[in-house]
Amino acid sequence: MYLHSIGGMMNTDKATGMLVGLAIGDALGAVLEFQDAREPNNYITKYTRGGEHNVSLGEWTDDTSMALAMAKSLLEKKCFDANDIMSKFLKWYKGGEYSPRGECFDIGGTTAIALSSYLEEVVKDEYLLQPYRSRTSEDTSGNGALMRLAPVIIVAKDRYHAIQLAVQQTLLTHGSNTCVDYSVMLAEELYHGYDIIRYQKHKLPLDTPREEVMSGGYVKETYQCAWWAFQTTNSFEDCVIKAVNRGYDADTVGAVAGMIAGRYYGHNNIPSHFKDDLMWHDELYKTAFDLSKMGYKDEY
Repeated sequence: MYLHSIGGMMNTDKATGMLVGLAIGDALGAVLEFQDAREPNNYITKYTRGGEHNVSLGEWTDDTSMALAMAKSLLEKKCFDANDIMSKFLKWYKGGEYSPRGECFDIGGTTAIALSSYLEEVVKDEYLLQPYRSRTSEDTSGNGALMRLAPVIIVAKDRYHAIQLAVQQTLLTHGSNTCVDYSVMLAEELYHGYDIIRYQKHKLPLDTPREEVMSGGYVKETYQCAWWAFQTTNSFEDCVIKAVNRGYDADTVGAVAGMIAGRYYGHNNIPSHFKDDLMWHDELYKTAFDLSKMGYKDEY
């Protein structure tokens, strides 16, 4: 029931490739966020300074910060502790933890609303916390949960566990059916290491012209653009470069494409210049490595 493989069995190289790949795509696309891909100057092939957030070389944004925060919680708790994850998200949002810059300088609107709502409850009564603060309306179907999937896929025991964890982490901030559906699809594909044939109807035809590939903040567009970039290239580098150069929400499209490509090609096959110049590369690598060796203690 598969169209073609994107990896095979998960191992340390694939796990580290997935999280580091996420960060590379994020950092590569950060300078192009909110930029019009039709402008000839808005085309990059390497880390670049500047952009809307005045990023430094190899600096990543909220995509990687939230993935790293969740990964740290999984390692500390050895299970999915929703309140602990939300607490770590708040430490990033309000205190700049898990960010090379020491501040939260980029956050999606739906995520900000969910975290602000959770913070209000923390102030009121920390013993009665409800961590799932997401809005369920379809007009909130952004890509802010899809972008941070890697850690829960790495620790998942099997396909069903991967889906369960993907749903749980999505509902923390993004509650629409569309957000959940796309998280489930990508989770199953990343866990299996396959492009699953029943999900082909949700992807773009491979001959879709570049100018027709949308790359906005809607979760469907991010999923489709990332897969289009992966399926029409033959290397990690070409995939992430093609993904981010659609502009607009380039950091998140790059992060998702980087997850897919990193899962397929593995950390060892990511070009050294992307790894060497990536901020906190060693920390990200070690975190993913430790996740891949972690014993998950929850029954499900």
